Formats: sequence, structure tokens, C-alpha cells
Amino acid sequence: MSSDDSVGFLTIDVEEWFHILDDPAVPGFEAWVGLESRLQRNMELLLVLLDEHKVSATMFWLGWVAEKHPDLVRRCAECGHEIASHGYAHVLAYEAGREKFRKDIRRGKKIIEDITGKEVLGFRAAGFGTTTDTSWLFEEIWDAGFVYDSSVFPAKRGHGGIADFRIEPHEINTVKGVLLEIPQSVVEICGRRVSFFGGGYLRLAPITLIKWGINKLHNSSLPLVVYVHPREVDPQHPRLPLKLHRRFKSYVNLSSTVPKLHWLCENYKFQLMKDYVKERFKI
Repeated sequence: MSSDDSVGFLTIDVEEWFHILDDPAVPGFEAWVGLESRLQRNMELLLVLLDEHKVSATMFWLGWVAEKHPDLVRRCAECGHEIASHGYAHVLAYEAGREKFRKDIRRGKKIIEDITGKEVLGFRAAGFGTTTDTSWLFEEIWDAGFVYDSSVFPAKRGHGGIADFRIEPHEINTVKGVLLEIPQSVVEICGRRVSFFGGGYLRLAPITLIKWGINKLHNSSLPLVVYVHPREVDPQHPRLPLKLHRRFKSYVNLSSTVPKLHWLCENYKFQLMKDYVKERFKI
């Protein structure tokens, strides 16, 4: 493991292979129950990988998935991983609107807390679906009882994204209280913010470029936030007939995910987001 003491977070958005956004080919909520689940197998693989490297991850569980796999949720918690929330039904905040978003995140939080018997401190919105049009989002997250949020992608992207958002962890003062925001990691190239540290970005970028980006983060005293989905360690998972650009983003280079996770775990230090937040907030 690297001797670098810079902060890093390995995060997993725990959802199924069909929980993809922004495409008409994606099955609606009512159809989910009839689709094959591959979550158990994929999470087992991730748990073995994390245990091999003695790395603890922050896992943002979709409430719908947690309902179907309560024993797996508890097992992840028993293995020392943080159980955080990804909402209930994978709704994009800017499409759902404030009321529906409020109900969704509260439902997801309660389900996970009922399963684990512990308070959930962290939240991540589906698709990093925070935009300049969802200024109410942080207040709703705080009001639902979360202490920190990791929903902002501080760059332009297909869905969500706030290009001029602060890139370092910082406090957001809502009308009712203070929420700590931990944005997704980005670096600047030729005046444009880009990320090599999660999802299709991580799968597409070569390790040399990822390493360069991490060094740039560390030199700027910025934390590394890595995110993956269970479907990304499963190159054989079923494919949806997505539009060309969504198909590329969702399925490109899936076989690279596991080797890159091994490399990251071997070379960088990771801690739980809740531990970092407790240090910052002294809670």
C-alpha cells in the first residue's frame, strides 16, 4: 500500500444491472421484480476483493435492492463496510421533483436502518442527479436525517452535474442545518473538469491516466472518491437495448473493473466516509 496519507474513499452504488438511467429501453419500476437478480454474486465478488486487501468501502444501497437482500446488507455491515443510502427507487432528483424525491430518500433510509438497526449517515442521489435546478435537494437530504451527502458531480455530464460547484469537501448551510458535501473527484485538463475515478470513466481510462489524476488530486490536497456498481464486475450480465451512446457508457471495458480495483486497493489508502465526517464534525 502507498505511504501517501491523502484521504480516499472507495464507494459502491449498490444496485442491479438494470438500474441504468436516461434511456427508454430501461425497464420501469413495475418490471423490476420480474427481472433476474445478479446482485448476490457480484457483491460476493466485491466482498472477497475488499477482504483480500483489507479495504473498507462505503456502500450506497438502493432501498429497493436492500429489501430484496437484507441478509446481504447485514453481512456487508458485519464485514466493516459502511451502509449508506442511494434512495429507494433510483429516481433522478431533477425529474422526480421535490415531493417525490423527499418520499423516496426517506423510504430508502428507513428500510436500511430497519435492516441494520443503525443510523444511516450518508446519502448519494441516483446518477449524481444534482443540478442547478435542484437547489432544494440539500435541504431535503439534511431534513431526512442525513449528516453528509455525496451527490454532486462537479463537472458537465450526461445527467446531473454542476460545472462550477466547489470540488473539495465542504459544509453546505441549509435553512435547517449544516450538511457536509463530499463531491465526486474531478481534475482539470485544458480548462475542463474531467473524472477518471468511477463508472465508465474509470473503465475507459488507462491506469497511467488514472494514476496521473490521483497524483493531481493529492498534490491539491483533494480526496480521491472512487465509485463502482456491482454490475461493473460482471461482464456477462444481461444487456439492455440502449441507445448507442448509453450502451457505450454502460458496457465499455467491463473486464477492466476488477483489475483496476485490485490496483487501486494495492496502491492507495481508503477510509469510510462516515469516519471522515465524524472527524470533521466531531460527532
